[in-house]
Amino acid sequence: MKKQPDSITKLRDDLLKVYSDLRSGDLAPAEAKEAVNAAGKVFTSCKVQMEYNKQRGETPTIDFIK
Repeated sequence: MKKQPDSITKLRDDLLKVYSDLRSGDLAPAEAKEAVNAAGKVFTSCKVQMEYNKQRGETPTIDFIK
């Protein structure tokens, strides 16, 4: 298993690589779709955590976003 990205910047870089590989034909559309879907789940979970903390009047600390 590949090392997972430990920051939002690295995840974005990974997504840009997926895009590049898809455009060049080095990655199948189905594989790109799955990678983008998984990344979307990560982004959504961060967003939900931030919204939850905002509603509680707290300042979230999400290491992944730093």
